[in-house]
Amino acid sequence: MKIIRWICCLLMIALMSFCAQAQKKVGVLNTLAATTGNFTTLHYYLNIITPDGVYYGEYKSHQLMLKTGVLDLVTWSGPNPAPEMRLEGVGGEVNVSNCPGLAQYDAIAVDSDWQCRSLTIGVYSDLSYKGCPWLISTYVESEEPAVDPEAGIFKGPLAHNSTCPAEPLEPYDISWNEDSVVHNEELRLQSSGAVIEQTLATYLMKNGKLCDGSKMDERGSYCRFVSQMITFTASGCDNAKVTVTPNRRPITDKQLHDMVVRVDTTALQPIDSTCRFQYVLNMI
Repeated sequence: MKIIRWICCLLMIALMSFCAQAQKKVGVLNTLAATTGNFTTLHYYLNIITPDGVYYGEYKSHQLMLKTGVLDLVTWSGPNPAPEMRLEGVGGEVNVSNCPGLAQYDAIAVDSDWQCRSLTIGVYSDLSYKGCPWLISTYVESEEPAVDPEAGIFKGPLAHNSTCPAEPLEPYDISWNEDSVVHNEELRLQSSGAVIEQTLATYLMKNGKLCDGSKMDERGSYCRFVSQMITFTASGCDNAKVTVTPNRRPITDKQLHDMVVRVDTTALQPIDSTCRFQYVLNMI
């Protein structure tokens, strides 16, 4: 009986070892994150875009300090088993401009010593990545709730990785209208003596026609691929009485952003304002 038990134990160890090695490395992501001291809470978000669907995962480090190793899975929307994310390298401080918005975030934070750091993340998965386009993306959210609860969460920039051929960007454009390419939009609002609000949408276009990321076909899959790589910045409006809050839509929607326009008309005076936005289509 002792011999039988010993053989079973060896078989269990062999099976566990095989399962641990089943996931292969499918991407390396060189991303940026905001940190301050050793108590920054970091949440890592993984997006995997395939021709058949879009999957989302959230991970976190079980250590307070930035140490390499496997990240803990929080949630995963795709088929099991979930991919494994490993923090494989922690670089030094880089210029704060590489983390857009971090200088403004640092200015309002109590602990004004936020830095932009480079991280290397490996993604391991045994999911089948057949066909193109498929794209792996990640970003890191940072906060220090014990010291800076009022500062909220800082969202780092997206990092991408793909082995698919680059998608030519010439046919793509951004529009205020889903029926044709419109680069400029004029909004006329009737003063009411209060704060009024209106929502406008922006759209991704391809060859002058709507590029709809909600469509589960080849065109839709490339629309999601390109949409995920868009960098967006808002320069704001030139009148303090007018604000625009851009709300990014999921890449499985046909809209890119919902632009929520708020105008303070309490003074009952005419208001003229120009608001500027910049979309950058990035190619891997």
